[in-house]
Amino acid sequence: MEIIIAENAGFCFGVDRAVKMTEAELAKGGCVYSYGPLIHNRQAVERLEKDGLKTINDYSNIEKGKIIVRAHGVSEKTIRSIEDTNLDLIDSTCPYVKSVHKKVAEYYKEGYQIVIIGDKDHAEVIGINGWCNNSAFIVNTALEAYELPNMQKSCVVSQTTNRLEKFLELSDIIEEKSEEMKLFNTICNATKLRQEACIEVSKQVDAMIVLGGKHSSNTIKLAEVSRKYCNNVYHIETIEELALQKIQNFNKIGLTAGASTPDWIIEEAVKVMENYNNGEVNKDEIIKDEVNEEEIIKEEVNEEEIIKDEEIKDDVNKDEMNNAEMMEAIDSSFKRINRGDVLKGTVLYVTKNEVMVNINYKSDGIIERSELTKGEDVDPKDLYKVGDEIDVYVIKIDDGEGNVVLSAKRVDFIKDWEALEDAFKNEEVIEVEVQNAVKGGLTVLVNGVNGFMPASQISISYISD
Repeated sequence: MEIIIAENAGFCFGVDRAVKMTEAELAKGGCVYSYGPLIHNRQAVERLEKDGLKTINDYSNIEKGKIIVRAHGVSEKTIRSIEDTNLDLIDSTCPYVKSVHKKVAEYYKEGYQIVIIGDKDHAEVIGINGWCNNSAFIVNTALEAYELPNMQKSCVVSQTTNRLEKFLELSDIIEEKSEEMKLFNTICNATKLRQEACIEVSKQVDAMIVLGGKHSSNTIKLAEVSRKYCNNVYHIETIEELALQKIQNFNKIGLTAGASTPDWIIEEAVKVMENYNNGEVNKDEIIKDEVNEEEIIKEEVNEEEIIKDEEIKDDVNKDEMNNAEMMEAIDSSFKRINRGDVLKGTVLYVTKNEVMVNINYKSDGIIERSELTKGEDVDPKDLYKVGDEIDVYVIKIDDGEGNVVLSAKRVDFIKDWEALEDAFKNEEVIEVEVQNAVKGGLTVLVNGVNGFMPASQISISYISD
């Protein structure tokens, strides 16, 4: 039995941050409360509760202590309400989710109808809706999108753990309902990478094990994408739930884990399967003798490791970092791009006014209609389709809304100019298209580049006009 672990399995940045912030507060002592489950993993939450964390759904009768806002985030009203109490607010909302809150609040104030693509009952979506006074339209299926009313101005965002395919499908429908649409792909980059890695492994194994909470949105979606490529998929919270005889005859087993699944659950699953395959001991003995929870806590959760920020690798303790510093740390983990760079990208979606391109950067890029082609005005859908690989030119790193501004026609111009330079060096004869007769000669178009031909170069004989 070969076990293949998908890349990016387990804790994402936001969940890891929330857990470490909570561990740091618990280490300081005092009463520490979590407003709702900190993350969608029962085992990880239970471990924190053993260290003193109290999970609550109502803080109105609590007079003192620290209250931690969960990684999924909460509404603006809830934040303001906690600030008005005597409780110390510790906001562990994922920075990616907070950026969605900011965008929704901004466009709501400008009169846009907010549309959220996601699960209306998910904590993250409920929190996002709370930043536009709970007025958002929330859609999770094509039918729900078709049933939306016509809108003059819409601002569309996504639950950060959504599948990209669903986001693209529903946004196309919403566009037809909107005279003007601002579309933001707010799916977390870690989610996309985790799903892509899951698909890659699912294609090459006989069985796929997906570790994570039964109520975890991103874990459920991992199980969904796994089933598209693998016939034997097991969504479990821990290895104890799996009857190992079900997988003993499989040659290759893939394993992935949701964003809220800690490393120790993944390691436990691998160890149990390996030992079972080797016929060393049975599952119960392995769990009892080799996966002792107290030893894990003793080895992995000491105060120095709590305070130390291993992910960011700088001298600032993560629990003391503000959101600006946190986002700066996230930025540093992505590749750098500069204005004027020519990059390769993949088309994510196409609307009548723009094309969104994945350029493997922290933000996706937008090509406005005017930057698509140097020819006549055309429908972007006639030029590109989802999945096309294209070259793009970076006009601006940030358009003020978090998107990279790109151009396709400027890449064409660069290529045309390089072709002209090669023709000049090789003394080639080229054809040009005359545009206008002007004083002293002609304006011409050659390979998409405007040029000027002096009258003295038009003919070897004299031409009066």
